[in-house]
Amino acid sequence: MVKHLLLFTYLLSTLSAFSFSLKENELQAIYSLTKTNTDSAYTVSYDYLNKCNEENDYYGIVKLNYLLGFLHNRDNDIGKSVLHYLEAIRYSDKATYEGVMSDKISVRKNLAHIYRIYKVNDLAINYYLEAIQIAEEINDQNNIVASKFNLALTYIENEQTDLAISTFEEIFELSTTERKKRIINEIGLIHWKSGNLEKAKNYFSELLNDDGSYRLYTAKALHNLGEIEYELGNSIEAIRLIESSIELKNEIEEVDKRSLFISYKALGDFLFQTGYFKEAKKAYAYAEPLVSSVQNEAFSYELFRSLSQLNYELGNQIEARNYSSAYTNSVDGYLEMQQKIQETDKQYNIDLITKRYMDEVAKQERIASILFYSKLISGTLLALLLFSVGYNWYQKVRMRRSIVRELVDLKIID
Repeated sequence: MVKHLLLFTYLLSTLSAFSFSLKENELQAIYSLTKTNTDSAYTVSYDYLNKCNEENDYYGIVKLNYLLGFLHNRDNDIGKSVLHYLEAIRYSDKATYEGVMSDKISVRKNLAHIYRIYKVNDLAINYYLEAIQIAEEINDQNNIVASKFNLALTYIENEQTDLAISTFEEIFELSTTERKKRIINEIGLIHWKSGNLEKAKNYFSELLNDDGSYRLYTAKALHNLGEIEYELGNSIEAIRLIESSIELKNEIEEVDKRSLFISYKALGDFLFQTGYFKEAKKAYAYAEPLVSSVQNEAFSYELFRSLSQLNYELGNQIEARNYSSAYTNSVDGYLEMQQKIQETDKQYNIDLITKRYMDEVAKQERIASILFYSKLISGTLLALLLFSVGYNWYQKVRMRRSIVRELVDLKIID
């Protein structure tokens, strides 16, 4: 605690009342504060930012807005986070310090990620494209690939599947093995959702030829192939593939519980719908403890409805009614939660926040432009006035000298 207080005091003491520019060691000290004392980090960051704005220290303005954008995002104050990231972008375009290009890329990627989370996909796409363009200017292959990968995922969410596939294909050969697996899986999902089942099967089948290093993608592929086979009417093959997926997932340490839940639920559904009631109940029993891992997703509550229907078929009336109540309560809770989320989304209308920011910046720039030209015109008028006065004075002097010469020539004066 004493150490943090000393660091806080030191940082405030560096804020000179005279000339100021943010130093790298001061920035690192602020970074340290963010890990131990967030309130102090905010206080110091805003104090430094005000000073940097007064001194037109673009390095400090960019770095501190970038940091504050990160902090506010971490603390779920999304509106402020967006505004600070936008400011960081605005001033990074004016800055010339070493490393500014990397900062330009990073801040755009961070902002695009927020837009993507809040489903403002057009803005997310715009900033990913800007990040890619800057990365290409400095031949930063890692950022090109990473940004294009996230861009492709955003295209999927924006239902621009052709662009998503072409973007994935652009970076496939440049990607790591794990990312290649993810890309194959994503393209397979695109074709599946588009109804191109045979194409989807071809992509998922590519993931089965694995040496064991990326078993999760093999497990996902087995599950997806099982779902497709069920759609095609091949119930027995579908059940076999889902069982293989579950077996593989259970072998993976720290497996994604959401993924495991989905497979157990699908297995239970397939068994139930094909008349294997007892086997279905066993599969559902494995799925039920995992439902909390997907409780914020509507499809998870369908498990309770299925268990209710299954227990009615098995003659377990009390259990059936209990699961029916659990389903109703879960759906009511889900709808209430969605209402709160919508209210939060209205509070953080990211699209509107961005538009207002852009309008304000445009307004400020118009005012600055008017003031600049006013000064320029005023300066020009003053120069013309001075020139006119000077010229008149010059003409008077010249005329007086001419008259003097004439008087001398006429011997009127010596």
